[in-house]
Amino acid sequence: MLPRLLGLPVLASLVLVASPSPAFHAAPEVQAGMLRATDLLLNRDVEAAETECKRLLTRSEGEAAGRFCLGLVTLTRAEDKDDPTPDLDRFLGQAAEMVAAAEVLERSQPADAEVKLLLGLAHGNKALVDGGRKNYLAAFTSLREAHRRFEEALKLDPNLVDAYYGIGLYNYALGRLPVLLKPLVSIVLPSGDASHGLQDLERVAEQGTYLKMTARVALLHLYASREAKYAEALRLGRDLLSRYPGNADLYFATAHAASELGRGADALEIARRVARNMAGGRPRFGPELAGRYAQLMGKIYMDQGEHATALTFFQRAIETPTPPRYLWVTAWAWTRSGMIYDLQGDREEAVRRYRKALAVPTEALAQDVARRYLETPYRGRPPSAS
Repeated sequence: MLPRLLGLPVLASLVLVASPSPAFHAAPEVQAGMLRATDLLLNRDVEAAETECKRLLTRSEGEAAGRFCLGLVTLTRAEDKDDPTPDLDRFLGQAAEMVAAAEVLERSQPADAEVKLLLGLAHGNKALVDGGRKNYLAAFTSLREAHRRFEEALKLDPNLVDAYYGIGLYNYALGRLPVLLKPLVSIVLPSGDASHGLQDLERVAEQGTYLKMTARVALLHLYASREAKYAEALRLGRDLLSRYPGNADLYFATAHAASELGRGADALEIARRVARNMAGGRPRFGPELAGRYAQLMGKIYMDQGEHATALTFFQRAIETPTPPRYLWVTAWAWTRSGMIYDLQGDREEAVRRYRKALAVPTEALAQDVARRYLETPYRGRPPSAS
């Protein structure tokens, strides 16, 4: 539960870079290096980003920033692994080093807001990893510490807009907890407000310094999924793709938003760029995306009412060997194909497919949808739906 709440859509959406301050990376080359590393990570140029991070460690004022940066490289690599355990173990060691380096700065500069921000970001990422490892007590402890550091940073400098990124993610995640869990979590963590969290992220996306683009990536995923703000997602996604064409997740989220808006031609154009990147051998557009691409194409054709074509793509997604980290794709292909069979009046086949979705060894929203339509047949979207 906790990692899904904290991670939002993906680990890479949480690439966090602290705002510059005279205390810990005032040198222009350190500031420029952090900005370059951020852009490279958001574009999934992980090796080049690692080079930038290591270069920061050679700077007299770059140790804390460099260690933090290398931790983000490790998290980004972990996302590409079916077994991220070795990378996550490595990150936890790096987290201890980055916190220690930042605490040295805090002792010498106790009133520096940006040092508090750096510590908040470090503890926040550690909470994410602890949660992913099911070390829930450690995750709650780190999350509480992250929230405290963000609040301290804003008390010291209310104009430090980047600090609202951490506060925003916290508020959104805690505000979206199931009702039954909120009383339990409130015992150990301050409460959260999802609407305020979204506003905080939007503020950083417009006014942030080093976290502006990171906030925009997070908002794209939220708008294209839970928030269902598809027009905003499409606008954001197009802008982000022009800057980060190497990030496959951006294509999927943007195409999904276009399809939800009924803009099938736009959705297909964006999706087919994924296929071209795969065919061209672009890094991080390997065969592991084949099933995910087929499921996306099926969803787009389903939204356009072209059910026969959609079923062909869904079946392709089901039959394509899928890495464990993408089993949710298989669950969606079974669920959405079941929805089509419901629309066609073949309840027996629809039920069979919903049960196949539930049998996929993953935890995914697709399975919640399958359970719903096992009880009541899918009858299509209501007239007011996007």
